[in-house]
Amino acid sequence: MLSASRSKATVLVVEDDAITRELLTQLLRAGGFEVIATSTGERALLTLCQLGGEIDWLVSKVSLPGLVCGWILTDEYREHHPDRPVLLISPMPDPAKISSEQVVLVPPEAPMRVLEVLQALKNPEPICVLPFRRSKAA
Repeated sequence: MLSASRSKATVLVVEDDAITRELLTQLLRAGGFEVIATSTGERALLTLCQLGGEIDWLVSKVSLPGLVCGWILTDEYREHHPDRPVLLISPMPDPAKISSEQVVLVPPEAPMRVLEVLQALKNPEPICVLPFRRSKAA
């Protein structure tokens, strides 16, 4: 997945809200990823065209200002990485455009979930899920 010259996976984050973009950037860096962050789909598309093979993961908001949305970025990313899903930040999924192999939807109010999903995708090891015990109300 990574070349010998790179030790960390690189994530392209596309988010027009500056606070959310910075929060995602800091979370992902703390989680061991290199981050390239941009505020527009047009800049992200240019980055993908220039550095597509060096971008390991794409995290994008679906609705972006301008002409390039998260779905267009997903198509470009998949030209370079057809076997990897894209993380799209969206409040309401569009069922007609979703394929489980192509997209993982993350709600905008759960930025920590982006890190969790990327770590799971980066290291696809089986995990043990412990059952949740419900306590009886007294």
